[in-house]
Amino acid sequence: MSDTQSSDETVTGSCLCKAVTYKATGTPMIKTICHCYNCRKASGGPMQGSSVYLKQQVAITGDSALKTYSDPATDSATPFNRLFCTGCGSQMFGWSPLAERMMGQQILAVNTGTLDREFVNAWTPTNEQYCETKGCWVPRLVGEEGMGRFKRSMMGDKAE
Repeated sequence: MSDTQSSDETVTGSCLCKAVTYKATGTPMIKTICHCYNCRKASGGPMQGSSVYLKQQVAITGDSALKTYSDPATDSATPFNRLFCTGCGSQMFGWSPLAERMMGQQILAVNTGTLDREFVNAWTPTNEQYCETKGCWVPRLVGEEGMGRFKRSMMGDKAE
């Protein structure tokens, strides 16, 4: 997946047990790495990668196996909804009512850890969030030209 993606690009993915699958078509609005504590805990790793799409760009199969955890501990005080597979526990998607209000449309963040194998190495982030809480051993992940690095959320101050 490059920054010159065409509108007919398609990526696919699934949870670990494959009860939930998806197909995302078109260019994501943003491809982000988040280093906030909540995303770390939810992903079980030092950061979480996501591609944010318009909701209608993502077709989900097996969504009856999804459960939502409404994460209340956000900086905005607006819960962030994390959708995970009830069978294997894979965190698949997320969405924020605040982001939807600000953008005026329904959006869906697709966790990059769920991408099918053939799409993993092509994914590159366009920004990095919560750089102020990123692990000291994690290198700078996003380049300089045109890439956003933020101390906290994308709505705040840029990181150095």
